Amino acid sequence: MSSKRSFEPPKATPKSFRDVPVSKRSIWESWAVLPAKTRLTLSLAITGFAALGLFMSDQLEKSLPEPRPAPAQPAHNDATRT
Repeated sequence: MSSKRSFEPPKATPKSFRDVPVSKRSIWESWAVLPAKTRLTLSLAITGFAALGLFMSDQLEKSLPEPRPAPAQPAHNDATRT
């Protein structure tokens, strides 16, 4: 019973995110590879967009009247009719 095993050298692990091929990077790795100025710009843009949305929704709530609820309709039950 001889088992033939071929020797495979251990796979080299990448030293940084930049060494990983783009197609195999996670979202976090792709984000970490971006230059700091780009990450800051994107973060500020997303935060500004969110803040603008909150501000605008508050302004719309103040300017638009609250819709009136529809009047309640009595339930019609055919069994009680005679």
